[in-house]
Amino acid sequence: MDLISTLGDTLYTIAGMFWKILWALVLGFAISGAVQAFVPKRRMVQVMGDDSPASLARAGFFGAISSSCSYAAAAMSRSVFLRGAHITAALAFMIAATNLVIELGFVLWSLMGWQFVVAEFAGGVLLIVITALLMKIAAPTSAFARLRDAQSEERDGDAEVPSLTSLAGWRQAAANFVMDWSMIWKDIAIGVIVAGALVVWVPDDFWQALFLSGGADQSVSLLQMIENALVGPLVAVVSFVCSVGNVPLAAALFNGGITFGGALAFIYGDLIVIPMLLVYRQYYGTRLAATLGVILYIAMAVTGFVIDLIFSAGGWVPDSSAVDVGTMTFFSLDYTFWLNLVFVALGIGLWLLSRQAETEGHCAHHH
Repeated sequence: MDLISTLGDTLYTIAGMFWKILWALVLGFAISGAVQAFVPKRRMVQVMGDDSPASLARAGFFGAISSSCSYAAAAMSRSVFLRGAHITAALAFMIAATNLVIELGFVLWSLMGWQFVVAEFAGGVLLIVITALLMKIAAPTSAFARLRDAQSEERDGDAEVPSLTSLAGWRQAAANFVMDWSMIWKDIAIGVIVAGALVVWVPDDFWQALFLSGGADQSVSLLQMIENALVGPLVAVVSFVCSVGNVPLAAALFNGGITFGGALAFIYGDLIVIPMLLVYRQYYGTRLAATLGVILYIAMAVTGFVIDLIFSAGGWVPDSSAVDVGTMTFFSLDYTFWLNLVFVALGIGLWLLSRQAETEGHCAHHH
Protein backbone atom coordinates (compact mmCIF):
# COMPACT_ATOMS: atom_id res chain seq x y z
CA MET A 1 0.00 0.00 0.00
CA ASP A 2 1.73 3.22 -1.02
CA LEU A 3 1.74 6.37 1.06
CA ILE A 4 -0.56 8.38 -1.23
CA SER A 5 -3.37 5.83 -1.18
CA THR A 6 -2.98 5.37 2.59
CA LEU A 7 -3.28 9.11 3.10
CA GLY A 8 -6.27 9.17 0.77
CA ASP A 9 -7.92 6.36 2.76
CA THR A 10 -7.22 8.15 6.03
CA LEU A 11 -8.73 11.44 4.83
CA TYR A 12 -11.74 9.62 3.39
CA THR A 13 -12.37 7.76 6.66
CA ILE A 14 -12.00 10.94 8.72
CA ALA A 15 -14.38 12.89 6.47
CA GLY A 16 -16.81 9.97 6.49
CA MET A 17 -16.88 9.66 10.28
CA PHE A 18 -17.43 13.37 10.65
CA TRP A 19 -20.24 13.25 8.08
CA LYS A 20 -21.92 10.39 9.95
CA ILE A 21 -22.04 12.25 13.28
CA LEU A 22 -22.63 15.82 12.09
CA TRP A 23 -26.43 16.01 12.48
CA ALA A 24 -26.25 14.28 15.87
CA LEU A 25 -23.82 16.88 17.18
CA VAL A 26 -25.89 19.84 15.98
CA LEU A 27 -29.07 18.39 17.49
CA GLY A 28 -27.38 17.60 20.81
CA PHE A 29 -25.79 21.01 21.20
CA ALA A 30 -29.00 22.78 20.19
CA ILE A 31 -30.90 20.96 22.95
CA SER A 32 -28.10 21.61 25.42
CA GLY A 33 -28.04 25.34 24.59
CA ALA A 34 -31.79 25.59 25.13
CA VAL A 35 -31.64 23.81 28.49
CA GLN A 36 -28.88 26.13 29.70
CA ALA A 37 -30.95 29.13 28.68
CA PHE A 38 -34.30 28.00 30.09
CA VAL A 39 -33.51 25.93 33.24
CA PRO A 40 -32.45 28.02 36.27
CA LYS A 41 -29.36 26.95 38.27
CA ARG A 42 -30.94 27.55 41.67
CA ARG A 43 -33.32 24.66 40.91
CA MET A 44 -30.27 22.43 40.70
CA VAL A 45 -29.12 23.12 44.24
CA GLN A 46 -32.60 22.59 45.68
CA VAL A 47 -32.73 19.16 44.11
CA MET A 48 -29.09 18.01 44.48
CA GLY A 49 -28.27 18.94 48.07
CA ASP A 50 -27.35 15.46 49.37
CA ASP A 51 -26.24 12.06 48.11
CA SER A 52 -29.56 10.23 48.56
CA PRO A 53 -30.72 8.04 45.63
CA ALA A 54 -33.42 10.59 44.76
CA SER A 55 -30.91 13.42 44.70
CA LEU A 56 -28.51 11.37 42.53
CA ALA A 57 -31.35 10.44 40.16
CA ARG A 58 -32.26 14.10 39.77
CA ALA A 59 -28.59 15.04 39.30
CA GLY A 60 -28.35 12.37 36.59
CA PHE A 61 -31.47 13.69 34.90
CA PHE A 62 -30.20 17.29 34.90
CA GLY A 63 -26.83 16.12 33.64
CA ALA A 64 -28.42 14.14 30.84
CA ILE A 65 -30.42 17.12 29.58
CA SER A 66 -27.60 19.65 29.91
CA SER A 67 -25.34 17.55 27.78
CA SER A 68 -21.85 18.72 27.11
CA CYS A 69 -18.35 17.60 26.41
CA SER A 70 -16.43 16.29 29.39
CA TYR A 71 -14.56 19.59 29.91
CA ALA A 72 -17.75 21.63 29.96
CA ALA A 73 -19.40 18.98 32.16
CA ALA A 74 -16.55 19.20 34.68
CA ALA A 75 -16.92 22.98 34.79
CA MET A 76 -20.71 22.82 35.23
CA SER A 77 -20.38 20.10 37.83
CA ARG A 78 -17.98 22.26 39.83
CA SER A 79 -20.28 25.27 39.59
CA VAL A 80 -23.28 23.32 40.95
CA PHE A 81 -21.01 21.90 43.68
CA LEU A 82 -19.84 25.40 44.67
CA ARG A 83 -23.46 26.55 44.68
CA GLY A 84 -24.41 23.95 47.26
CA ALA A 85 -24.90 20.61 45.51
CA HIS A 86 -23.43 17.55 47.25
CA ILE A 87 -20.08 16.48 45.70
CA THR A 88 -21.44 13.02 44.83
CA ALA A 89 -24.50 14.57 43.20
CA ALA A 90 -22.20 16.95 41.31
CA LEU A 91 -20.23 13.92 40.05
CA ALA A 92 -23.45 12.12 39.08
CA PHE A 93 -24.33 15.25 37.14
CA MET A 94 -20.95 15.23 35.38
CA ILE A 95 -21.10 11.52 34.50
CA ALA A 96 -24.62 11.93 33.12
CA ALA A 97 -23.65 15.07 31.21
CA THR A 98 -21.00 13.12 29.32
CA ASN A 99 -22.44 9.59 29.18
CA LEU A 100 -26.24 9.83 29.28
CA VAL A 101 -26.58 12.58 26.73
CA ILE A 102 -28.75 12.67 23.66
CA GLU A 103 -26.11 13.40 21.07
CA LEU A 104 -23.94 10.54 22.31
CA GLY A 105 -26.88 8.18 21.80
CA PHE A 106 -27.38 9.44 18.26
CA VAL A 107 -23.70 9.19 17.39
CA LEU A 108 -23.42 5.69 18.89
CA TRP A 109 -26.48 4.57 16.95
CA SER A 110 -25.16 5.89 13.65
CA LEU A 111 -21.69 4.34 14.07
CA MET A 112 -22.12 1.27 16.30
CA GLY A 113 -25.77 0.18 16.39
CA TRP A 114 -28.61 0.19 18.91
CA GLN A 115 -27.09 -2.37 21.28
CA PHE A 116 -24.37 0.12 22.17
CA VAL A 117 -26.94 2.84 22.80
CA VAL A 118 -28.85 0.65 25.26
CA ALA A 119 -25.64 -0.57 26.95
CA GLU A 120 -24.19 2.95 27.15
CA PHE A 121 -27.29 4.30 28.91
CA ALA A 122 -27.77 1.29 31.23
CA GLY A 123 -24.04 1.43 31.98
CA GLY A 124 -24.16 5.19 32.59
CA VAL A 125 -26.72 4.63 35.35
CA LEU A 126 -24.63 1.81 36.82
CA LEU A 127 -21.53 4.02 36.62
CA ILE A 128 -23.26 6.66 38.74
CA VAL A 129 -24.37 4.04 41.31
CA ILE A 130 -20.88 2.51 41.64
CA THR A 131 -19.23 5.95 41.82
CA ALA A 132 -21.66 6.97 44.57
CA LEU A 133 -20.90 3.79 46.56
CA LEU A 134 -17.14 4.30 46.19
CA MET A 135 -17.51 7.94 47.24
CA LYS A 136 -19.35 6.77 50.37
CA ILE A 137 -16.69 4.17 51.21
CA ALA A 138 -13.49 5.91 50.26
CA ALA A 139 -13.91 9.53 49.47
CA PRO A 140 -13.23 12.34 51.87
CA THR A 141 -16.58 14.10 51.38
CA SER A 142 -15.71 16.28 54.37
CA ALA A 143 -12.55 17.40 52.57
CA PHE A 144 -14.72 18.46 49.63
CA ALA A 145 -17.03 20.33 51.99
CA ARG A 146 -14.08 22.18 53.53
CA LEU A 147 -12.84 23.00 50.06
CA ARG A 148 -16.23 24.47 49.20
CA ASP A 149 -16.28 26.64 52.32
CA ALA A 150 -12.84 27.95 51.37
CA GLN A 151 -13.79 28.66 47.76
CA SER A 152 -17.43 29.50 48.22
CA GLU A 153 -18.48 31.87 45.48
CA GLU A 154 -20.80 34.69 46.33
CA ARG A 155 -24.09 32.82 45.91
CA ASP A 156 -25.31 34.84 43.00
CA GLY A 157 -29.05 34.96 42.58
CA ASP A 158 -30.14 33.73 39.19
CA ALA A 159 -31.00 36.25 36.59
CA GLU A 160 -34.59 35.97 35.44
CA VAL A 161 -35.04 32.84 33.37
CA PRO A 162 -36.62 33.81 30.03
CA SER A 163 -39.87 32.26 28.85
CA LEU A 164 -39.77 29.67 26.07
CA THR A 165 -41.51 32.06 23.69
CA SER A 166 -39.13 35.00 24.16
CA LEU A 167 -36.72 35.93 21.40
CA ALA A 168 -34.13 36.95 24.00
CA GLY A 169 -34.27 33.44 25.47
CA TRP A 170 -33.64 31.83 22.12
CA ARG A 171 -30.82 34.25 21.39
CA GLN A 172 -29.29 33.13 24.67
CA ALA A 173 -29.81 29.49 23.67
CA ALA A 174 -28.16 30.20 20.31
CA ALA A 175 -25.23 31.90 22.04
CA ASN A 176 -24.84 28.83 24.32
CA PHE A 177 -24.93 26.60 21.24
CA VAL A 178 -22.13 28.57 19.59
CA MET A 179 -20.12 28.70 22.81
CA ASP A 180 -20.38 24.92 23.34
CA TRP A 181 -19.20 24.34 19.78
CA SER A 182 -16.32 26.76 20.10
CA MET A 183 -15.20 25.08 23.31
CA ILE A 184 -15.12 21.55 22.05
CA TRP A 185 -14.90 21.44 18.27
CA LYS A 186 -11.15 20.85 18.64
CA ASP A 187 -11.77 17.79 20.82
CA ILE A 188 -14.23 16.35 18.37
CA ALA A 189 -11.93 17.08 15.45
CA ILE A 190 -8.99 15.44 17.24
CA GLY A 191 -11.16 12.44 18.12
CA VAL A 192 -12.32 11.90 14.57
CA ILE A 193 -8.84 12.46 13.11
CA VAL A 194 -7.16 10.10 15.59
CA ALA A 195 -9.84 7.47 15.02
CA GLY A 196 -9.60 7.76 11.25
CA ALA A 197 -5.83 7.47 11.39
CA LEU A 198 -5.94 4.47 13.75
CA VAL A 199 -8.46 2.64 11.57
CA VAL A 200 -6.20 2.95 8.56
CA TRP A 201 -2.69 2.89 10.11
CA VAL A 202 -2.77 0.51 13.09
CA PRO A 203 -2.83 -3.15 12.10
CA ASP A 204 -5.57 -5.34 13.59
CA ASP A 205 -3.06 -7.68 15.21
CA PHE A 206 -1.79 -4.85 17.42
CA TRP A 207 -5.28 -4.37 18.88
CA GLN A 208 -5.83 -8.11 19.08
CA ALA A 209 -2.64 -8.51 21.11
CA LEU A 210 -3.56 -5.58 23.39
CA PHE A 211 -7.08 -6.92 23.93
CA LEU A 212 -6.13 -10.63 24.15
CA SER A 213 -8.42 -11.23 21.21
CA GLY A 214 -8.18 -14.25 18.94
CA GLY A 215 -9.95 -12.53 16.06
CA ALA A 216 -13.62 -12.14 15.19
CA ASP A 217 -14.69 -15.77 15.19
CA GLN A 218 -13.30 -16.71 18.59
CA SER A 219 -15.50 -16.56 21.64
CA VAL A 220 -14.71 -14.11 24.42
CA SER A 221 -13.20 -15.54 27.60
CA LEU A 222 -13.90 -14.25 31.10
CA LEU A 223 -10.24 -13.26 31.42
CA GLN A 224 -10.48 -11.21 28.23
CA MET A 225 -13.65 -9.49 29.50
CA ILE A 226 -11.89 -8.49 32.72
CA GLU A 227 -8.66 -7.41 31.02
CA ASN A 228 -10.49 -5.37 28.37
CA ALA A 229 -12.65 -3.60 30.94
CA LEU A 230 -9.43 -2.66 32.77
CA VAL A 231 -7.50 -1.65 29.63
CA GLY A 232 -10.34 0.23 27.89
CA PRO A 233 -10.28 3.37 30.06
CA LEU A 234 -6.46 3.40 30.00
CA VAL A 235 -6.45 3.51 26.18
CA ALA A 236 -8.86 6.46 26.52
CA VAL A 237 -6.52 8.20 28.99
CA VAL A 238 -3.78 8.39 26.37
CA SER A 239 -6.05 9.11 23.40
CA PHE A 240 -7.27 12.45 24.88
CA VAL A 241 -10.76 12.48 23.47
CA CYS A 242 -14.04 13.91 24.64
CA SER A 243 -17.15 11.77 25.03
CA VAL A 244 -18.67 12.17 21.58
CA GLY A 245 -15.27 12.36 19.92
CA ASN A 246 -14.27 8.93 21.17
CA VAL A 247 -17.20 7.00 19.70
CA PRO A 248 -15.52 6.73 16.27
CA LEU A 249 -12.42 5.43 18.04
CA ALA A 250 -14.51 2.97 20.09
CA ALA A 251 -15.96 1.71 16.81
CA ALA A 252 -12.44 1.21 15.48
CA LEU A 253 -11.37 -0.65 18.65
CA PHE A 254 -14.47 -2.85 18.67
CA ASN A 255 -13.65 -3.64 15.11
CA GLY A 256 -10.07 -4.43 16.12
CA GLY A 257 -11.11 -7.00 18.71
CA ILE A 258 -11.87 -5.19 21.99
CA THR A 259 -14.79 -6.78 23.87
CA PHE A 260 -18.20 -5.13 24.09
CA GLY A 261 -17.59 -4.14 27.73
CA GLY A 262 -14.06 -2.97 26.92
CA ALA A 263 -15.43 -0.63 24.24
CA LEU A 264 -17.95 0.75 26.75
CA ALA A 265 -15.32 1.22 29.45
CA PHE A 266 -13.25 3.04 26.82
CA ILE A 267 -16.14 5.41 26.03
CA TYR A 268 -16.56 6.18 29.75
CA GLY A 269 -12.82 6.84 29.98
CA ASP A 270 -13.16 10.38 28.63
CA LEU A 271 -13.71 11.51 32.24
CA ILE A 272 -10.14 10.53 33.19
CA VAL A 273 -8.11 11.61 30.16
CA ILE A 274 -4.96 13.49 31.16
CA PRO A 275 -6.33 17.00 30.42
CA MET A 276 -9.42 16.18 32.53
CA LEU A 277 -7.27 15.04 35.47
CA LEU A 278 -5.42 18.35 35.21
CA VAL A 279 -8.77 20.17 35.27
CA TYR A 280 -9.77 18.28 38.46
CA ARG A 281 -6.44 19.15 39.99
CA GLN A 282 -7.04 22.82 39.25
CA TYR A 283 -10.53 22.61 40.79
CA TYR A 284 -10.03 20.33 43.77
CA GLY A 285 -6.29 20.14 44.50
CA THR A 286 -3.90 17.26 43.79
CA ARG A 287 -4.98 14.80 46.48
CA LEU A 288 -8.72 15.00 45.87
CA ALA A 289 -8.14 14.95 42.10
CA ALA A 290 -6.12 11.74 42.43
CA THR A 291 -8.83 10.17 44.61
CA LEU A 292 -11.46 11.14 42.03
CA GLY A 293 -9.41 9.72 39.18
CA VAL A 294 -9.01 6.35 40.94
CA ILE A 295 -12.68 6.13 41.95
CA LEU A 296 -13.84 6.95 38.41
CA TYR A 297 -11.42 4.44 36.87
CA ILE A 298 -12.58 1.59 39.14
CA ALA A 299 -16.23 2.47 38.48
CA MET A 300 -15.66 2.47 34.69
CA ALA A 301 -13.89 -0.89 34.64
CA VAL A 302 -16.51 -2.56 36.86
CA THR A 303 -19.36 -1.09 34.81
CA GLY A 304 -17.88 -2.25 31.50
CA PHE A 305 -17.38 -5.76 32.89
CA VAL A 306 -20.88 -6.06 34.42
CA ILE A 307 -22.66 -4.79 31.30
CA ASP A 308 -20.54 -7.17 29.19
CA LEU A 309 -21.65 -10.12 31.36
CA ILE A 310 -25.32 -9.12 31.17
CA PHE A 311 -25.31 -8.53 27.41
CA SER A 312 -23.33 -11.70 26.70
CA ALA A 313 -25.76 -13.74 28.81
CA GLY A 314 -28.68 -12.19 26.94
CA GLY A 315 -27.04 -12.78 23.57
CA TRP A 316 -27.29 -9.07 22.74
CA VAL A 317 -23.66 -8.35 21.96
CA PRO A 318 -23.46 -7.19 18.33
CA ASP A 319 -21.08 -8.88 15.94
CA SER A 320 -17.94 -6.77 15.63
CA SER A 321 -17.96 -7.23 11.86
CA ALA A 322 -21.26 -5.30 11.85
CA VAL A 323 -19.26 -2.26 12.97
CA ASP A 324 -16.59 -2.41 10.31
CA VAL A 325 -15.49 1.20 10.04
CA GLY A 326 -12.91 0.30 7.41
CA THR A 327 -15.47 -0.84 4.85
CA MET A 328 -18.30 1.52 5.77
CA THR A 329 -19.98 3.43 2.98
CA PHE A 330 -20.08 6.88 4.44
CA PHE A 331 -21.53 8.98 1.68
CA SER A 332 -24.80 8.05 0.04
CA LEU A 333 -28.28 9.49 -0.36
CA ASP A 334 -29.52 7.94 2.87
CA TYR A 335 -31.11 9.30 6.04
CA THR A 336 -27.74 10.75 7.16
CA PHE A 337 -27.68 12.99 4.09
CA TRP A 338 -31.15 14.44 4.73
CA LEU A 339 -30.62 14.81 8.48
CA ASN A 340 -27.33 16.61 7.86
CA LEU A 341 -29.09 18.92 5.42
CA VAL A 342 -31.78 19.82 7.96
CA PHE A 343 -29.49 20.18 10.96
CA VAL A 344 -26.72 22.09 9.20
CA ALA A 345 -29.42 24.61 8.24
CA LEU A 346 -30.56 24.69 11.87
CA GLY A 347 -26.96 25.17 13.04
CA ILE A 348 -26.47 28.08 10.63
CA GLY A 349 -29.74 29.61 11.86
CA LEU A 350 -28.63 29.39 15.49
CA TRP A 351 -25.25 30.84 14.59
CA LEU A 352 -26.92 33.83 12.87
CA LEU A 353 -29.22 34.28 15.86
CA SER A 354 -26.24 34.33 18.21
CA ARG A 355 -24.50 36.93 15.99
CA GLN A 356 -27.61 39.05 16.31
CA ALA A 357 -27.42 38.75 20.11
CA GLU A 358 -23.78 39.88 19.95
CA THR A 359 -24.49 42.94 17.81
CA GLU A 360 -27.36 43.93 20.09
CA GLY A 361 -25.03 43.53 23.07
CA HIS A 362 -22.42 45.79 21.48
CA CYS A 363 -25.02 48.42 20.61
CA ALA A 364 -26.35 48.39 24.16
CA HIS A 365 -22.85 48.96 25.51
CA HIS A 366 -22.31 51.97 23.27
CA HIS A 367 -25.51 53.72 24.23
